[in-house]
Amino acid sequence: MAGIEIPHFCWHPDLPVDGNCRMCLVEIEKMPKLQIACNTVVSDGMVVRTTSEKAVQAHRTTLEFLLVNHPIDCPVCDQAGECYLQDQYMEHGLHDSKIQPEEKVRKRKVVDLGPIMLDAERCVLCSRCLRFEANVTGTNSFEFVNRGDHMQISTFENRPITHNYAGNLADVCPVGALLSHDFRFKMRVWFLEATDSVCPGCSTGCNIFIDHRDGEAQRLRPRRNVEVNKSWMCDIGRKEYKEIALDTRVTAARVRGTSGWEGASVPTALDTLADRLREAGTASAFLATPQATNEDLFAFRTLAEKVGGMLDFRVGDPQDKVRVLEDSVLLRADRNPNTQGCLDQGLGRTGVKEILAACAAGKVGALVLQGPELLRSAEALDALGRVPFVAVMATREEPLLDRAHLVLPAAMWAEVDGTFTNYQRRVQRIRRAFAAPGSATPRWQMAAGVSTRLGTPLPAATARDVFALLARAVPDYAGLDFKTVGAGGRGLPAGPEQIATQEARA
Repeated sequence: MAGIEIPHFCWHPDLPVDGNCRMCLVEIEKMPKLQIACNTVVSDGMVVRTTSEKAVQAHRTTLEFLLVNHPIDCPVCDQAGECYLQDQYMEHGLHDSKIQPEEKVRKRKVVDLGPIMLDAERCVLCSRCLRFEANVTGTNSFEFVNRGDHMQISTFENRPITHNYAGNLADVCPVGALLSHDFRFKMRVWFLEATDSVCPGCSTGCNIFIDHRDGEAQRLRPRRNVEVNKSWMCDIGRKEYKEIALDTRVTAARVRGTSGWEGASVPTALDTLADRLREAGTASAFLATPQATNEDLFAFRTLAEKVGGMLDFRVGDPQDKVRVLEDSVLLRADRNPNTQGCLDQGLGRTGVKEILAACAAGKVGALVLQGPELLRSAEALDALGRVPFVAVMATREEPLLDRAHLVLPAAMWAEVDGTFTNYQRRVQRIRRAFAAPGSATPRWQMAAGVSTRLGTPLPAATARDVFALLARAVPDYAGLDFKTVGAGGRGLPAGPEQIATQEARA
């Protein structure tokens, strides 16, 4: 809290104190021996010296013992650039070793544990992985085996890690003993640029870093937020970065003509959409998506209100039936990051069933889908077939897009600025990490473009401006802006659903 850095390996802010690495030794006045800082209770008048001669020598000695049997394979280790052992040697070590072992103790290397790889020779026995398994997931997969300098971590019978939080084991490991199978040998971390964001994988809204290079996401890492996800994220969320770099992204607009699909610029496609909505008038329908940002939803709602059509949003996805359900750690059954944002803005007005019934009865002249979820529903096929014009904003190519008449290229969450509201009603910012491919455009910009063509421009040039309009229109968001939301998000007053959930868990 005082901003004084104390070297450590085993201490972690979201794990119980173990105190076994002995790296954080400090000199405390009136105590005859050095004490570990992580497990020493503060008392009134205590005087602690972190850089005294005794403390500095203890740090060097501890590092020397750790390096006695360490393989020193930094040139080929993926942890290089993020390794506590490297960093602390350069900061607190720089010693000439007094210990000359005849031969280093050899341990197991390249042990495949499924999502992670184990290199026991690099392990400093900090027990972080053991405490994570015991206190976070409750799976207790790891244990210490053997004695003395032959001690190492292991899973029972070398069984793979099977739970949905294995990636966190690589995150908590301070050295290169546990590495992500997915990121292993992919890239040196100093080439990466990190951008703050929020995971779109479910309604928890875990805070994350997008690590990217040259306009392509390489991995996602958890960003600590005590109120939401602490220092963790699930493996399902980690895989979201692969969706961004798909070579099947929708990169240009297209319109169905008499002879099939015809390419079009985004402005031309918006002209077509505006014309069809002008013709349909109140006989139009709009279906928002909880995958969109609050800014996207506000601009979409504004457009629907301008036209006077029916409006709702679609929760879930028919494919959810084969996905993993929620657990007691972070993962929730709602796989949408902004369902709460849809509810807060009052998008659940008409009802999806009512909209489909109107489509089936031939009462809808134009249907605008903010996402392709409804096209995946087999139950909606007949109803959609009776709508003369269906426009959809899509991020990736799918056969189901052939059911539409106009396809607009939408930018993905890592390519836009905006906010999500998680199930706790915490408004959290996402930031643009890199440009969207081709002519892919944020959904709010496309909705605003259509509004302009219909004679009611949205007075906003950026996502920040749209959020300011939203904050004035939705009472619970009053007084908020991107600055007050900040890096950790801003909680809104609990609604009836949140209160009931809290009471049930209590």
